Amino acid sequence: MHNYKRGYNFEIRVRDEFREKGYVAERKAASAPYDLIIMKDGRIEFIIDAKKTGQRDKDHIYVDRESIESVKKEAEKLGSVPLIVYGFYRTPIYVELAGDLIEREGKHIRLEEGVKLSSFLDNYATD
Repeated sequence: MHNYKRGYNFEIRVRDEFREKGYVAERKAASAPYDLIIMKDGRIEFIIDAKKTGQRDKDHIYVDRESIESVKKEAEKLGSVPLIVYGFYRTPIYVELAGDLIEREGKHIRLEEGVKLSSFLDNYATD
C-alpha cells in the first residue's frame, strides 16, 4: 500500500474513533498544518496531526519538532488542544499531547506505544 493511502486510511480510522465517542470529526484535505479537526457542542476541541507506519518491524516513529510546533501553534489560535496521534502495523491508535512532546529534546521526537486514544477519550470526557 502506498504511503498516501496508508495515511488516508489511518486518518479515517482516527476520525471514526472520535465520532464513536460523540465528537464531530472532519478530515482536512490539505493536511497542513493538521490532518483532522475535532469538535463538540460547537467548539473546536482538538487539532490533530496523524502519523502512521506500516512497517511490520517498527515500534516507534520519529516526528520532526517543526510539525509538532506547527500543530500546537494552530491549536492555540483556535483555542483547542493539539494532539499527535500515531499507529504502527496493526496496532491501536496512540495519542500524545503536542505540548508534552515539545518539552522533549532533539530535532526529531521519538513516539512509542503511549496512551491508547480510546483510553484518552474516556478519561478526557470525565475531566
